[in-house]
Amino acid sequence: MRRLLTVLASFIIMLCIGSVYAWSVIASELIDKYGFSVSQSQLIFGTLIAIFPVTMIFVGQLGKKIDPRYFGYTSALMFSLGYFLASCSDGNFITIWIGIGFMAGIATGFGYWIALTLPVQWFPEKKGLITGISAAGFGLGAVFMSELSEILLKSGYNLLQLFKIIGISYGLIIFISSNLIFQIQTKSGNSEQPAKAKDFINSKIFRILFLGIFLGTFAGLLIIGSLNIIGSQYNISNHNLVLGVALFAIANFAGRLIWGVLSDHLGASFSIFLALLFQSISIFLLNVFTLTDISYLILSFFIGFGFGGNFVLFAKETAQVYGVKNLGFIYPYVFIGYAIAGIAGPISSGLMYDFSGSFFYAIILASFMSLAGSLLFFNHFLKSKS
Repeated sequence: MRRLLTVLASFIIMLCIGSVYAWSVIASELIDKYGFSVSQSQLIFGTLIAIFPVTMIFVGQLGKKIDPRYFGYTSALMFSLGYFLASCSDGNFITIWIGIGFMAGIATGFGYWIALTLPVQWFPEKKGLITGISAAGFGLGAVFMSELSEILLKSGYNLLQLFKIIGISYGLIIFISSNLIFQIQTKSGNSEQPAKAKDFINSKIFRILFLGIFLGTFAGLLIIGSLNIIGSQYNISNHNLVLGVALFAIANFAGRLIWGVLSDHLGASFSIFLALLFQSISIFLLNVFTLTDISYLILSFFIGFGFGGNFVLFAKETAQVYGVKNLGFIYPYVFIGYAIAGIAGPISSGLMYDFSGSFFYAIILASFMSLAGSLLFFNHFLKSKS
């Protein structure tokens, strides 16, 4: 029962902290109602994405010394405080940046660590499936956030009031769910030896994992942070702009599950090649078609499906190479590639748009980066076979 409760509670925590993937809805409001530039809106999003993997390294160091429930409590507190601070900002960029970018970023790091690493310890024989289920919650979170945002904003609430509602309600849910998280008691004589940073940081496979997750998530984050804005350039209806974000999140959720299951049969390396290739093609098609409501929704779904593979496959490969016991310590270091992408991807998108008035070049860059990651792992797969 404890292991099932841990998986369920982890999924719910991921739903809450994964709300960040609905950022393009928030970004549009910041730009339209509070005069933010695209670069400013993406800097907040990118900072959150960068902060939470760095936080995970700190949490990983303490993982075996402190009851993981306290990490959940910390996540709940920081999440509520961050969004509450943003709600009191009067639309000030610095205040929102600190509240959501930094404080909610720290909250996300604490929550993500326990929600990803603890469930797989209970099911070491099903790494792909369990990692997929846990990570899927993070992808699905944007569905609820985007729909909640649309409902409240249409009902007369402003963005700052929305921040307050999110902070209080989501923080409470994270706190309650943290009480259902249990850590497995490791048995003596386990064959997997505890890792040290110096043992893996300079290894070739670590560099491949690090570079691969950077390339794959750079591409996806560049698009998702501006998805709503990209669609608005083609006069997509407001409802379908929000629906596109929700479909991205649903596909992100489904992708994490499906790529996780496939990796148990095809292997993580080959699955990473397929996921990043699929993502690259889907992103490139944004420049091929003159977007309509239908094509915008379809491509949003496809991009989300490819993007979701990043968050289960790299964790699965890390656990496969270094052992489940060391996942909580080593994976945060791999995830720093995602942190760098969190700043570089959205900021690249915002700067290219601010200078050119179009997302054409940003889309080309995103597609190329995902393709490069795909080819990197195809080469790794071929070498591992030979």
